[in-house]
Amino acid sequence: MIAHQPKPAVAYLRRSTDRQEQSLADQRREIERWAGENGYALIGEYVDDAISGTSAAKRPGFQQMIAEAAKREFVAVIVWNSDRFSRGDATETEHYRFLLRQSGVRVVSVTEDYLANEGVEGDVLRVVKQFQNRQFSVSLSQNTLRGQISSVLNASDPGRVPPYGYDREIVGPTGEVVHRIRFLEGGARQVINADGKVTGTYAKGQSLRKPGKECVARLVHSDAERVETVRVIFRLCVEGVGLKGIADELNRRGVMSPRGKLWQHTTVRAIILNPVYRGDLVWNRRTESKFYEVRQGRADRVKGRECSGRVKHTDKDDWIVRENAVPPIVDRAIWDKAQAAAMDRASKCSGAGKQEGRWLLSGVMRCACCGQPYWGLVKRKGRGCKGLGKEVRTGYYVCAGHSRMGKSVCPVSAHVRSAELEAWVMEQVASLVLRDGECVDDAVDRFVAAVSGRSGSPNTAAEISRLEGEIAKIDVQVSALITGLDPANLALVNGQLTRMRRQKDHAAERLRTLKASDTATDESALRRFARERIGAIRDILDGRRDEQSRRAIASYVDRIEIDPATKTGVLVLNAGVAALAANLPPQKHSDLPQGSRSQVTGIEGG
Repeated sequence: MIAHQPKPAVAYLRRSTDRQEQSLADQRREIERWAGENGYALIGEYVDDAISGTSAAKRPGFQQMIAEAAKREFVAVIVWNSDRFSRGDATETEHYRFLLRQSGVRVVSVTEDYLANEGVEGDVLRVVKQFQNRQFSVSLSQNTLRGQISSVLNASDPGRVPPYGYDREIVGPTGEVVHRIRFLEGGARQVINADGKVTGTYAKGQSLRKPGKECVARLVHSDAERVETVRVIFRLCVEGVGLKGIADELNRRGVMSPRGKLWQHTTVRAIILNPVYRGDLVWNRRTESKFYEVRQGRADRVKGRECSGRVKHTDKDDWIVRENAVPPIVDRAIWDKAQAAAMDRASKCSGAGKQEGRWLLSGVMRCACCGQPYWGLVKRKGRGCKGLGKEVRTGYYVCAGHSRMGKSVCPVSAHVRSAELEAWVMEQVASLVLRDGECVDDAVDRFVAAVSGRSGSPNTAAEISRLEGEIAKIDVQVSALITGLDPANLALVNGQLTRMRRQKDHAAERLRTLKASDTATDESALRRFARERIGAIRDILDGRRDEQSRRAIASYVDRIEIDPATKTGVLVLNAGVAALAANLPPQKHSDLPQGSRSQVTGIEGG
């Protein structure tokens, strides 16, 4: 007899938020049995738990499987059922099948033997089955929305993460309390019985048995500390404290946010604007529906594929409101005063809304004190007490840590005029890349000559591998630090995270440079790359401001570190630009200087 070598394969397991479908353990067991009976040897698996199959882009396990299929280490992907592979439309699903087929990988199903058939019959059956998978999700979306609308109108919680300060209480058909569910900071859940004792703790994504259909859910006050925190937020707002100031006070007290992190002004704002705290159950203030959304109190089909699945705020006319359905945490008078105070501060705020293309240095500026990025802010002056007179707007870069979380995170504020800093940075970059006012073509020739001499180094592959390992190691260390984060050691951990972030940013920039030069083997490819990057510098000097401009700047600038304490900063250009500017002879990547550093001055206090 001839022994056949088992064919290498991987398993793909997926479970969405529908708790009644096949569990991951059941899928795994059936796939292992089927693989052994059909001549496959499982060498790995990819899992997406509690993630919908209607979009492949939001499934990290699926995307990793598609990417690693190109290594040709396995010849098949085994799924329990085709709806585990995808509930997307036929176009998206067949696109990913095609990518796998290019890598010599086929998709096979435990329950559907026709899935891998070739020819007209297999093609037709796959499309029909995928249409059915998709329609199941469409119908489920419509029925779920109908049920949620009915729940809210009956003063029952529609099923979501309760607002901060509230628990979800499950009540039986005769009015008895079955249990209470408390969402902990970070996503875990506690089940508390009618006597107030914790009977179980469930991790984020872990299944929690649903109550019977005859039961209803209602919002009740959570523990006293959370309720008091909400009252403190409203009291400070009414007293005139800003959102950032409130976040700073909560961080100073060591109170953790709903997500188990530091408070930010956006979290505080969401609480102040939520009508639930005055006792009204309000639902459908925002939506990210893929198929159906609520309009005028009923489930209506989403109009336009480009709007599907995107988070958007709905019109007030489409909110589902049930007044006095929830025990309030603050009375209506306090809630109304907080709204007036928030609106008054917003009217005086300098922000001019979302500004596409305004902030050229977004993504490269960091605070040397807290490690947070610097972002853009517009200050307005000259309107007068009655809004008359000429208004002057000035753009600044400010520390996001100080702006969002207050002095407990970043004690000193520094404002950098955007126009002056951008002009200075562009002057530094242009003087290195376009020396002596040379044209773009001359700069491209110089770039190609320098990079061609360095590419193809025998040490390149080893250096790439080393840097990838260093980045992965830093990610593990960061995850461990965040997991053990405690208000008592916040300052120490924050400093460690800042140093590790700098190490990772530097390693990532070196890695990008190495990969770019290692893969650019022909002169035409090098010239296209150089013309795009160098030509962008000329466009920016001419006033261009868009996402492409920002990417171009990031390819030259490693980072800009602002020290708010000394009101100074450092501009660090990446090593490739420094070497090119200095007109160094061809050399190995490991011998290149670590970057060109220049001092940034003229920073204002804030």
